[in-house]
Amino acid sequence: MLSCVVAFVPLSNFTLSIQTGTLFVYVRPGVTGGNAAGMEVVAVPSIPKQTHLYIAADEVINSLLDLQPELWGLPPFDDWIDGTLPLEIWHLGGSVVKGFGRGSKVLGIPTANLSTKGYSALLSEHPSGVYFGWAGLSARGVYKMVMSIGWNPYFNSTEKTIEPWLLHEFDGDFYGEELRLVIVGYIRPEANFTSLESLIAKIHEDRRIAERALDLPLYLKYKDDPYLKGSSL
Repeated sequence: MLSCVVAFVPLSNFTLSIQTGTLFVYVRPGVTGGNAAGMEVVAVPSIPKQTHLYIAADEVINSLLDLQPELWGLPPFDDWIDGTLPLEIWHLGGSVVKGFGRGSKVLGIPTANLSTKGYSALLSEHPSGVYFGWAGLSARGVYKMVMSIGWNPYFNSTEKTIEPWLLHEFDGDFYGEELRLVIVGYIRPEANFTSLESLIAKIHEDRRIAERALDLPLYLKYKDDPYLKGSSL
């Protein structure tokens, strides 16, 4: 069967490419057309929390980062390394702010929340999910970190948040301190969970994946990124 991957993007970004036995279409709308043509359809909605509108698709994924071509009879991607996907690095920084208070109190995981003010374009560019990289605190040092960007579906949040978890034991909090992040890779899409216990277990699995990966030379080299120590981009 011919496969059709449909991503909902502005028409100005229309792209069409044909490979052996596979049709990739990036156009809005497209699920209905793909079904009518007898194709298998993978939908990538551009609007968050709207996956229920695309039940006619064979699969709905959060972003093309999560596409598994081997499920559709295509060769698998070969760029995943130890459960992580290397990315072109990007930088993020600001003062640590108070969040919803769920990290330490509910999950037992003390995240260092960053304000999303001024980052609307960046949050639109990068899909919700779990990322990892390096974190620099101006007066303390550089640490491994794993980070969630998204809507926290288990808690049904109404705003997209940035929640880095610095993988180090600190004495006390660091509200108001300058935090700088270098994001080097991707682990998984944002997901909902049936229980708090399963959510916590998954977060700790993310931590283990990030800690191992950041020891690889591919990622370790970014620990010395000047941005982490206060240099301007």
